[in-house]
Amino acid sequence: MLKRIFFTITVLFVLHPVYAQVNHDIMLGFLQIKDQHNLGMVFNGIHVMYRYGALWKIGNHEIAYQPKLGLGAVFTHGMSGFQALTIAPVNATWTISIYEQNGRSIRAGTNLAADYSYQLYPFLHNGHLFWATETGISGVVQYSRKWESRHVAVCLKNSLFGFTSHTQKHDPHFFSLQAKDWVAKAHEKMKFGSYDTYNHTTISFEYVPDIAQKHSFLYEFDYFGSFYGMKFFRINHNLIWRIAR
Repeated sequence: MLKRIFFTITVLFVLHPVYAQVNHDIMLGFLQIKDQHNLGMVFNGIHVMYRYGALWKIGNHEIAYQPKLGLGAVFTHGMSGFQALTIAPVNATWTISIYEQNGRSIRAGTNLAADYSYQLYPFLHNGHLFWATETGISGVVQYSRKWESRHVAVCLKNSLFGFTSHTQKHDPHFFSLQAKDWVAKAHEKMKFGSYDTYNHTTISFEYVPDIAQKHSFLYEFDYFGSFYGMKFFRINHNLIWRIAR
């Protein structure tokens, strides 16, 4: 399975200069994490991410591929923690036009994502690796409005169903950051479900001041909650500078 995913990603990167519209997102976020393992405390901090975007247009259809990579640091009550890694190697969206008139358009479709985040809390749990992962399908609705050289867009994405996993048990005296843990543990005891199991909601607002300048600014609210067993919640408020090519 992983070989197929990496092969698909490689093919897209090779072909994108010919077929795709490309953009680069520089993201600065305010991050909040609440993990039931942490005695109910909320860790707050900053999160920096880079997101690559490629968009293919085929008639009324659009296919977007947007992998991302990031890291962050969080704090509470004088204790520090780390969003050691956030990575979404698979983040593909398909939409179709359902309304387009007088500069206004509405699109709807689905998103397939494999999203991984890893946390470390050295003051509370020594070197234990925590994780929260999702492989799921989401519904997507997009609205955009163009006038003169300006453009605004709103996008809502909400998980429908999929597989999720997050840390359930750990040995507080065990220290291990082996490479195999980052892969094996992230897929440990994956649980299938819908809103009874997890919810991943993203809302973004984009403003393009001048289409000819090929850059825009976005605010993105990103929420992930995993509800079974030991509960985990993550919220990102992201400010994004998008550079189109």
